[in-house]
Amino acid sequence: MRRRRSTWLAVLAALILVSWQAQAAQAAPGPDKSARHCVAGLQALPTGASVSTAKTTELTCFSSFAQAIAYATGDRVKLAPEATTVTEKQLVGAGAVSTRSAVAARPLVGIEYEDSNYGGDSLTLYGASGTGCYSGTWYGFPSMASLGFDNRISSARTYSNCLGKHHDGTSYTGTFTYCDSSCSSLGSMGDRTSSIKFI
Repeated sequence: MRRRRSTWLAVLAALILVSWQAQAAQAAPGPDKSARHCVAGLQALPTGASVSTAKTTELTCFSSFAQAIAYATGDRVKLAPEATTVTEKQLVGAGAVSTRSAVAARPLVGIEYEDSNYGGDSLTLYGASGTGCYSGTWYGFPSMASLGFDNRISSARTYSNCLGKHHDGTSYTGTFTYCDSSCSSLGSMGDRTSSIKFI
């Protein structure tokens, strides 16, 4: 009888331990496996700067578009949790993009979307320095693979006076197409972007 009782106690203790470990693992911080909306920044570069000087900030991902926009804009833009897009009026009103009359620190330069018509996963790109594509500066993201978006972009929006030049090769090589302001489709360059230069 004692043996049976100690066996049951051992089984019960093991179940409690496994349950506690599962709960602790679930509560532990870590990468969000369901994250679909990512954010990255880049220092402004002067015209003529070497491609190799471009350094991207750490990629940060979120489970919602609203969280990504809040992070990218330094909490200047707060969207409803279920939002899937942001208007230029919202961004300008919050001072999150540069205009000719008002420059923004840490300006948004573009939002790239996995699907056409601004749907699916998103990658929000901002200037970690500079004030947008004014005064001879540009921003470059030489490897979309390093951001998890290689050959995944089908639509895009650009901000802060930037023109997005989407290349099918890394380091701004190969075939390219431009996106000026709002592109619901990248046409034949859909799902082919490997690097982007905002000029």
